[in-house]
Amino acid sequence: MQSEPDKHALTVERGPRCETCGWRLARLVPVGARPYTDGMEEQGKRPRDRYDVSGNVEAEYVDAEQAVLRNRKGITTLADLQLAEEQALAEAYERLVSEVRLDTPMTCDLLRHIHARIFGDLYEWAGRWRTVWISKPGITWPAPDFLDGNMAAFEKNVLRKHPPKAIKDDEAFCSAIGEIQGEFLVIHPFREGNARTIKLLTNLLAVQAGRPPLIYDASEEGQQEYIDAAKNAFKRDYRKMAAIIRLALARAKPTT
Repeated sequence: MQSEPDKHALTVERGPRCETCGWRLARLVPVGARPYTDGMEEQGKRPRDRYDVSGNVEAEYVDAEQAVLRNRKGITTLADLQLAEEQALAEAYERLVSEVRLDTPMTCDLLRHIHARIFGDLYEWAGRWRTVWISKPGITWPAPDFLDGNMAAFEKNVLRKHPPKAIKDDEAFCSAIGEIQGEFLVIHPFREGNARTIKLLTNLLAVQAGRPPLIYDASEEGQQEYIDAAKNAFKRDYRKMAAIIRLALARAKPTT
């Protein structure tokens, strides 16, 4: 099994921003198995050179503004692409509910299968770990070269830690799902659709654990709270994410 590399200081050169997901393509010296956080006040002082990813379909756009990722359906507007992704997500839920059994283990193979189910009709790279560097202001996710090792460790140390039969009560459930989602988002293994993929996987786990699929707060405030909870996971603090899961579970349970 691949050992974790030593941590080193990085110099980050950020490329164009993806308007779909808010990430930037970036060139960096990898810090190791986990991402690092920059001082956001320094962002304006860092170089914004474009990283050469020519020939990589994950970095290709169909418009000059670089808002619409190249896709199999030839969609050229962001609104149409987002609608297509939403429809694909709904269809993937229906298909996966019938494909995944109560005894199906939660694995990296299943994560890739889920991602392919959601995005396979739209993107050539669906179901594969990303091969581009991605970052947001203040955060850079692990380098592509480390994703195989990172995800193997995620499966062993996080997914296997929380089998559905071991989740006895709601508090244990919320803590487990909070850790799973938080650690997955720390790695961000896919080019696009990480949150949607891990939410779908953990909804399948919820059903296996005898609970309903979770209902998240879709408001702007709710989305920002989710982003903040994901940032806390960089420090292995899953309390905010567990609190979000607790509320999502309460919304999903039938009222008496």
